[in-house]
Amino acid sequence: GGIQMKGFKWKRTAALCIAGIMLFAGVLCGGGGVLVKAAGVSLSETAVTMAPATTKTLTLQGAAANKIKWTSSNKKVATVSSKGKITARSKGTAKIKAAYKKKKYTCTVSVVYGNYTTSDGMRYKDIKGSFGQSGRWYKKSINGKEYEYTSTDGSAIYFKVTGSKYVNVSFVAQVAAAIPYFSYSVDGGSMKRQLVTKNKLNLGNAKTHYVRLVIDSMSEQENRWAAEAGIGIGAITPVSADGAVAAIKPENATIAFFGDSITQGIRVLNKKLTPAGASTTNSYAWQCAKQLDLVPYFAGFGGSGIVQPGSFNNCINAIESNSAYHKAEKFDADVIVVEHGTNDVYTYGEIYVSEYKRVLNLLHQKHPNAKILAMIPFTQLHADEIRSAAAAYPKWCSVIETSSWRLSYTDGLHPNKSGAKTAGKNLAKKVASIRKVTLY
Repeated sequence: GGIQMKGFKWKRTAALCIAGIMLFAGVLCGGGGVLVKAAGVSLSETAVTMAPATTKTLTLQGAAANKIKWTSSNKKVATVSSKGKITARSKGTAKIKAAYKKKKYTCTVSVVYGNYTTSDGMRYKDIKGSFGQSGRWYKKSINGKEYEYTSTDGSAIYFKVTGSKYVNVSFVAQVAAAIPYFSYSVDGGSMKRQLVTKNKLNLGNAKTHYVRLVIDSMSEQENRWAAEAGIGIGAITPVSADGAVAAIKPENATIAFFGDSITQGIRVLNKKLTPAGASTTNSYAWQCAKQLDLVPYFAGFGGSGIVQPGSFNNCINAIESNSAYHKAEKFDADVIVVEHGTNDVYTYGEIYVSEYKRVLNLLHQKHPNAKILAMIPFTQLHADEIRSAAAAYPKWCSVIETSSWRLSYTDGLHPNKSGAKTAGKNLAKKVASIRKVTLY
């Protein structure tokens, strides 16, 4: 009998427990008997931080997507699409609101400056404006509009794009001899080259991309000094209405090149003495900067020298001025390369040494912390005079010997693509040794 009584008590206790659980579930679930949590409406994020020209998509969880109205309190800072996609446009703060069934849900968007490194070793930072720049630029008014303007091959701009596969660049070319070329790279990739009359850039897709655009070649026959022949750049416009453009600027140190047509990249592609045969982004100078992850500053002009004016003016004037009417801008340089002598066929001896020293002293005065490299011309012309001039300033000036480089040429004077690449690598090794850095 005792065993039966125990069994009876266990069955009664179990039944009471089950009933209690069902009652508890009924309270939570409104009597349905299934344990579930009531669905609510909430925003996926209530605060986000973004960099300019980037995107992020919000969702209003628990709401019918087609009945949500999205708005931005500050469209200059950030916009939002009908599907909750935020596009950051400029530094600041904006409130993104999702209205649903007479209720509003808010996300605070803070757009702040960020940093990014592309595959070519350029370290970028966000800055104010439409684009950043490096090289020889000045402001110029053309037909009532103001442009950033350059007369020099190798001058570059930098910008970031999101939300558009294509962008249009507003070029204005004030040239007489031939249509110039520009080159551009996307996210540090290989350079694409096209005429400035074809101003649409293909970025590949509508994701965020970093663009580096370089004025690649103008004709050596243009009058860049008195007539200020050159190229102006205005707005950068995404083809898509949802696209955004933001300015960026490389933080890498600068290596400056003061030289002639060889620095300019004349005939590096072929024997044509036109923009079709020239390319700054294939010159020895570009190849050297690329090896070192430095930003190149170009002042290379065909036919010019320490004394000879050539297509622009002699080196002293190139250091001082962007044209007959515009002084050169100030800039910081880590290294300066002087590639001159080939065109100085009328001045020799002590007079030449004296003129070369004037150039070295002016560069040192403007850039007291820079290492200045006096590169012997590939022709070896004026080699002894250059060595003599540089020897006067052993603390900050070094000679770059080039006689053993064994370069290949298009015309016996101008290196071809292969020769320029070899010269660039050889020079980079010398620069790396002087700067005490390692090349990888």
